[in-house]
Amino acid sequence: MTVPIDPIPIGGWNSASRVTSEQLAEYSTWERIPRYLRSEDTKMIYIDPYGNVTHLNGPHAGAEGVSMYQNLQGEQHLPIEQVLTESAYQLGATIERVNILKRIIDFRIFVGRPGMNNLQYRMAEDRWWAGQHESLPGWFGVFTRFSGWRWIQVWPMKTVDTAQKYDATMYGNNAAIWDVQWVAPRPYYSKPARYKAWKASESSEPKIDVDDGRTYYYGTVPVSNAGDMETYVTYLVEGAGFVKVQDNDSNRMVSSPEIFASDGTVMINSDPIERTIIAEHDAHDNLFYKIARSAGLFKFLLGGFGDRGEDIWERKYMRFMFTVPPHSTVSFDVQHTNPFGVITPIVFQRFKRSR
Repeated sequence: MTVPIDPIPIGGWNSASRVTSEQLAEYSTWERIPRYLRSEDTKMIYIDPYGNVTHLNGPHAGAEGVSMYQNLQGEQHLPIEQVLTESAYQLGATIERVNILKRIIDFRIFVGRPGMNNLQYRMAEDRWWAGQHESLPGWFGVFTRFSGWRWIQVWPMKTVDTAQKYDATMYGNNAAIWDVQWVAPRPYYSKPARYKAWKASESSEPKIDVDDGRTYYYGTVPVSNAGDMETYVTYLVEGAGFVKVQDNDSNRMVSSPEIFASDGTVMINSDPIERTIIAEHDAHDNLFYKIARSAGLFKFLLGGFGDRGEDIWERKYMRFMFTVPPHSTVSFDVQHTNPFGVITPIVFQRFKRSR
């Protein structure tokens, strides 16, 4: 999983695409530079499932009629829980492991803006709540000059049920305050993934691999993990044949099943919670074929009708055991039997904190 947009659209008030030389000459000290150009404030934006951007905090907060208000909790630090064992004859406790939990973000929003009329308020309110879809995630982004943009995927955790003393538009107020709770099943923040492609056509002469006797083209691709959490490499493979890829930060090589031209682009993922290998043209199952295969008489009468074909992961078992350490650069060894093959290692950047 990587972030939605890089760079993100900042938009809003006072944004400028060009600074003239006369304006630049006036910025003789840091304090004379406009606040929105200094970028010293913590910026927070939300990109809803439909691509609409809402500036919640920072110089453009409230540009869309919704802004962060108070009581922000859970967005900054990684949610962890120590698992301990204690006994009657033990002094203190023993830490057995650390559980990393789902991230819960609680915050309060202010819907409205000075001078907003009734219709403008209704439009701003409708736009925000339409973007809080119970089944579709949005992206929450946090920016500081020190950490840059970091992103996390969020869903509404529960119904928003903040008690309202009066109608939001009573007496022309056109404003409301709501308590919102988000959940992030993957509790880490992300930056755009880093990657680099290797082409077999640009490598040296092929060599015979002593393990399987096949002839491979060899290459090494350095990719960095700038995050403060360990992560896993993903390989995009183009070209039919056999490949071998490095098991993250180790000297262990993992061989793939045979890749056919009909498979298309293949993705090899070393993350243990993901499917290890997926082909672009893997067979897709559906309810009709499941019913056809489960009906014994139907299958007997029509032979192999209902067979969906073979997924690439069914051809060979692949296992990865290591990780890419935080703040490190790993030189990934790759091998391909196809002289026109391409292998692209991708390292996703994970962060414990939002800033």
